[in-house]
Amino acid sequence: MFNTPANDVYNNGSTVSTTIAKTEGGNFENLVTDPKAAETAITDSIDNTTVSLTADKASVVEGGDITYTATLT
Repeated sequence: MFNTPANDVYNNGSTVSTTIAKTEGGNFENLVTDPKAAETAITDSIDNTTVSLTADKASVVEGGDITYTATLT
């Protein structure tokens, strides 16, 4: 079994490959393994991220304080 990469919001899709590292057991008269790698494409949907800004006040006098909040969804 091979674990594929977890979802990654920065990278979309990838390819994994693996080969047969060793064989054991079996009663095989002549077991020949293929050294060629098996490749699998991992598809991934684009993860959209939206940032919204809100202010704690609609207006402020000169020199006053205002706080902006950024919200990711």
